[in-house]
Amino acid sequence: MVEQELWGLLLAYNLIRQAMTEAAHKQDIWPNQLSFASCSRAVLVYLKTLPLTSPGNLPKHYEFLIEQLGVYRLPIRREDRAYPRVVKPKPSKYPNKRNASQLN
Repeated sequence: MVEQELWGLLLAYNLIRQAMTEAAHKQDIWPNQLSFASCSRAVLVYLKTLPLTSPGNLPKHYEFLIEQLGVYRLPIRREDRAYPRVVKPKPSKYPNKRNASQLN
């Protein structure tokens, strides 16, 4: 049963990514420039409204979904960071000396 759920999740993930790829091609951008979280929410809303539409209108609604997914574009990443990443020094295993009396 768990294996079946994993296959279902994998299928849903790939279908959302495929819709994002279509939306990205229409916008002439890379698919990784779209927000997966926002697109997955939009797909869920789309799937909830599907039972309310007639089968003849499904292609029109799907095209609207693809156009809507193109809206969820991520902001451009900055090249220069205000605080660049650094490697923190490892803490010492031994306690620090606090005063001169500990020398004796």
